Amino acid sequence: MPVATDYKDAILISRKVIDYENNEILIRGDNKVKLMEAISDFKTGLKRVLFSKKRLDLEILDFEERAKDVQLYRVTKQT
Repeated sequence: MPVATDYKDAILISRKVIDYENNEILIRGDNKVKLMEAISDFKTGLKRVLFSKKRLDLEILDFEERAKDVQLYRVTKQT
């Protein structure tokens, strides 16, 4: 089935203009990808820090419980 193409609103654009715009799009895309990678790295680092903090908090709790156990330990002649 033939298609009627209407070129009455068409304009000619210099190849240089198109190449320039394409390069600008690529540059903006690269910048956005770099920013997204930086955000991802930051979030990963933050998760690592939060995990370390949680682990250290649990270690502190463990040491406190061990100290209580030692303080409450009954000393006899056998020990």
